[in-house]
Amino acid sequence: MNPARPVRPSPLPHQPVGNVPAEPRRGLKTWLRRIALTGFALVLVTSVGGVATYLYFDRGLPSVERLRSYRPPQVSKVACEDGSACAEYYRERRTLMDAKLLPDHVRNAFLAAEDADFYHHEGLDYFGMFRAGLKALLPGGHLTGASTITQQTCRNLLLTQERHLARKIREWILTPRLEKALSKDQILNLYLNQIYFGQGRYGVEEAALYYFGKSAKNLSVGESATLAGTVQSPERINPVTNIVRSKKRQQYVLHQLVKHGFMRPELLDAELEKPILLAPRPAPSVGPYYIEEIRRTLVSRYGDEALLAGGLRVQVAMNPRLQAMADEALRNGLETLDHKMGYGGPLGHISPADFQRLEPKLQARLAESGRRPRDEQLVADLAHLAAPAPEPAAVGDEAEEPDRTDTGEPLTPALSAEDRRIAHVALVPVKEGLRLGGFVSSVDDRKKEATVDIVGRKARITYGSLAWARPRGVGKWTAPPTKVSDVLHLGDVVRIKILKLAPAPALLEATLDQVPAVQGAITVIDPVTRHVVAMAGGYDFELSSFNRATQAKRQPGSSFKPFLYAAALASEKYTPLTLVNDAPESIRDPYTGKSWRPQNYEKNGFDGPMTLRQALTHSKNTVSVRLIEALTPQVAIDFAQKAGIHSPLPKNLTLALGTGEVTQLEITNAYATLSSLGKYADPILLMRVADAQGTVLEEHHAAFTETLPPAVAYLTTSLMKSVVEEGTATPVRELNRPAAGKTGTANEFRDAWFNGYTPDYVTSVWVGFDDHSTLGKGQTGAMAALPIWMAFMKPAEEGLPSRDFEAPVGIQFARVDPLSGLLAGGSVPGRLEPFLQGTAPTAEAPPPGTVRQDQYYLQDQGRNGL
Repeated sequence: MNPARPVRPSPLPHQPVGNVPAEPRRGLKTWLRRIALTGFALVLVTSVGGVATYLYFDRGLPSVERLRSYRPPQVSKVACEDGSACAEYYRERRTLMDAKLLPDHVRNAFLAAEDADFYHHEGLDYFGMFRAGLKALLPGGHLTGASTITQQTCRNLLLTQERHLARKIREWILTPRLEKALSKDQILNLYLNQIYFGQGRYGVEEAALYYFGKSAKNLSVGESATLAGTVQSPERINPVTNIVRSKKRQQYVLHQLVKHGFMRPELLDAELEKPILLAPRPAPSVGPYYIEEIRRTLVSRYGDEALLAGGLRVQVAMNPRLQAMADEALRNGLETLDHKMGYGGPLGHISPADFQRLEPKLQARLAESGRRPRDEQLVADLAHLAAPAPEPAAVGDEAEEPDRTDTGEPLTPALSAEDRRIAHVALVPVKEGLRLGGFVSSVDDRKKEATVDIVGRKARITYGSLAWARPRGVGKWTAPPTKVSDVLHLGDVVRIKILKLAPAPALLEATLDQVPAVQGAITVIDPVTRHVVAMAGGYDFELSSFNRATQAKRQPGSSFKPFLYAAALASEKYTPLTLVNDAPESIRDPYTGKSWRPQNYEKNGFDGPMTLRQALTHSKNTVSVRLIEALTPQVAIDFAQKAGIHSPLPKNLTLALGTGEVTQLEITNAYATLSSLGKYADPILLMRVADAQGTVLEEHHAAFTETLPPAVAYLTTSLMKSVVEEGTATPVRELNRPAAGKTGTANEFRDAWFNGYTPDYVTSVWVGFDDHSTLGKGQTGAMAALPIWMAFMKPAEEGLPSRDFEAPVGIQFARVDPLSGLLAGGSVPGRLEPFLQGTAPTAEAPPPGTVRQDQYYLQDQGRNGL
């Protein structure tokens, strides 16, 4: 019998059938489950992190809704008296332009350069962002690029320019919101009016006007591409700073125009070959001190924001022609006076080896700089090389960021300290009269000349032009130079003035120059309108913005005397021919308790009895003191205040010599009151202010008030005519027209004045040092200030009819003997003399030789002949 076969149990339902093992199948599912859970967790964490990040950076973000009514900051524009543009105030120099008015090729140039898909995306370029993110992770990488026009608009208007991730995240949050709030055209309009183009210009319209001298509506394709290319690195790619880089960038933009279908390919070659042609150099501004005075006034009334961003429309009383004359007369006069004081030395020193290292870089800058029409050749003003290197800009400053390619890669490294020095050297067109700094490259005593390098050209200074350049002495005269090397040395950086041009490579003719240490001011008023038609408050506004015409108070010296003499005439105790004794006298001032002996300019020069007219003509101090003793200081102060001098004046006898301190503007206006027959009005600088919409905010006209007797004002003018005709201001006779005025010199020659006028203009000139140092012995108002007054008044009066001052009601004329002050008889030659009605002499002068003048009884008070 066969043994029984074992029975195999049936497989359980959960057991695998066949030879496939069970564990691997179970492990795969486990791993898949884990991966799914991990992925879910990552998605959850990422989502939560993204939401948290969004919520964190969303806090405090500005609303894009306000951009619906946003108006970029506008320039406040200033028009001169004749309507011409003369100044602008701005935080960002911008002129608004509606992008809808721009031709297609202008808008397309910016799209091609910055964001060709602008009209097709929703604000963010995700591929560009991914690419930028990868570059940032690479060694040496940084966060760059990938900004659409919408992102740039967000950054410019709602955020900051800082380069960090937090700002970028905020920008990514705001960009889609901006796309929903505004249309594409509105965003583009904001962008084109907001962006920076270098050289202090913001917005496409302002850039077009500055670089090409035309509105953005009239730009050519090439010009549009140039401006669009500038946006990448405005300070370094603009066509004025570097026309080579600007041309390369323009060519890139032109290729992009073709690549994206904005321009037909057959037009490309012609546009690539066209040179970049800049507009003529803008005319230099005149009257910087005047314009600064207006700025301070407007800020005090409307605030900084309204002035610098509100687009005010301002009209001022400045006459640009007269202002240019005043600026030139003051500068030239101060330079002439400064030369008399000697040479102050070079601006600095550079070793020849250092200059040889720097010169190629300067040559490269010259070669790459854009040329304006009529700029035949540019040269370098090396004055900045003598100054310390400028500090690097703060983080985020656009000017200090290196140039980058369109993918954000650096083109050049950040500027070194030496490169910053080079970058701050001004490049200027060479012309006659140009003043600039140069490097003394050779000194040859045998040839009696020195050579000065201004990079690109060289100039020659001869020994003959150095006679003035004696060492500046302190209160003493020093010997003039005997040879060139007494003044100039190899390596000196000196200031020169170009005298004569010559074709390259011939040497230019030049002379040594320097910035004057002495300062001055000039103010000109039209007495009819009381407009301040010109004002200069110093030698150079860039070096010192302190306005010495309005902010400085100085002693007027003898130029205050006309108000004292006028007060004497107004008292009717004196006439122009009243005799007063010019003699030494020891006086105890009852107002101060001090004793003193008044001296005339000519020490111990006393001329005895003389008329009031003679005393003012020759500026006799002793007579002035006698007058104020008789009148009292308060009477003189009251008269001066009615004329327009509002500064506090000393209530003592020294007031007769002009010891009270005044501003130039107020004393000029006080003289204008005398010129206007006693009619006072506030001086007018600011004529009209309107807001950006044209609403007039203020308007000013002269409001005249008769504060002085007209006849007294006329008599005072008549006395000052004698100062011009035969006294301390006789050079004024060269005007060949009636004029009146008075010189003034403060104690120890600290202040020199000449205040004078014709029927056309009242002009004041002051000269002195800011620290009240002496100008030097003999530097009186006639010597230091009057030449500047004449240098202005001669051209200012040219072409105007000659007019005399009209006598008002209350003046009577009598023919008198000028020696005795009595009526001229038939045998006595006389002169027609004006008097207040009823104060003319009634007695007749005796025949010549009968009585000597010193036999007359001297009446210090009372009318002669009465």
